[in-house]
Amino acid sequence: MTAAATTSVLGLTAAIIWGAADFSGGIAARHLRVFWLLAISHAFSLACLLFLTGILHESRPGTHILAFGFLSGIAGGIALLTFYHVLSLGEMGTTAALTGLLTAALPIIFTLVTIGSPSRRQLAGFALAAGAIWLISSQPSASKTTARNDRKRVILAVISGLGFGTFLIFLRQANAGGLLWPLAASRVGSLLLAFGGALLFSRRQFLAGTAGNVQPHNWRAQWKTGVALTLLASTCDTGGNFFFIAATRTGRLDIAAVLASLYPASTILLAAWLLKERATSRQTVGMVAALAAVALIS
Repeated sequence: MTAAATTSVLGLTAAIIWGAADFSGGIAARHLRVFWLLAISHAFSLACLLFLTGILHESRPGTHILAFGFLSGIAGGIALLTFYHVLSLGEMGTTAALTGLLTAALPIIFTLVTIGSPSRRQLAGFALAAGAIWLISSQPSASKTTARNDRKRVILAVISGLGFGTFLIFLRQANAGGLLWPLAASRVGSLLLAFGGALLFSRRQFLAGTAGNVQPHNWRAQWKTGVALTLLASTCDTGGNFFFIAATRTGRLDIAAVLASLYPASTILLAAWLLKERATSRQTVGMVAALAAVALIS
């Protein structure tokens, strides 16, 4: 198997697992407030990663590697919080597609500047993948919204996309430190951000849909369900990060990033399988285009 093919397999694996993380995290957000969701998720992830580094005796990398990992966590945390917030505003329309495109575009630009252009066939695959991301993620608006709300969604989507793209770049820069330590450093950054935000904005309001001290009668059940889904999302998110770092260690960042950015397809397939939601014709075309893009890139 060629290096490009190995990178493609690992990048697609990251996309599949990240899609599962978004699916479970999206449902968890119906039960827990976003800051607490992220804090619990990344605290669990950090504990598991530190445990694994001790068991596997992975050598601790230099300070600059840990710094890149920490910065990736800050960027990824901002992106996640912004993305969840824009989802909470209701219909996202094309802003979800904008987030996905920027997530893939930033690593492509970085790689072009630092390494150079890939083959023409791979460039064609990138273009096709960009179209696939747009088709899979974007949805026609079902209602009219004010221009002010539309601008707010677009601004938040841009921040989220730039944050995710920066997260991928910093994580790539930290991959020389192995597989576990960069992820652990990343979780320290995102955990500090999430926990600080939880204390500042959510305080003791853990559950979604509660205000002040008013809590639903099924508080315990909602809490247990939310935490269970959060831990599942944490496991999948960490696994996706693991495979993405592995992909960047075997090949080009742009190939890994573009293929990993196809994760919305995994989320849609899981929703169709578990929630019986039907993919739109636009999403179906997008997933077919994604398969063709994978063939060109690999």
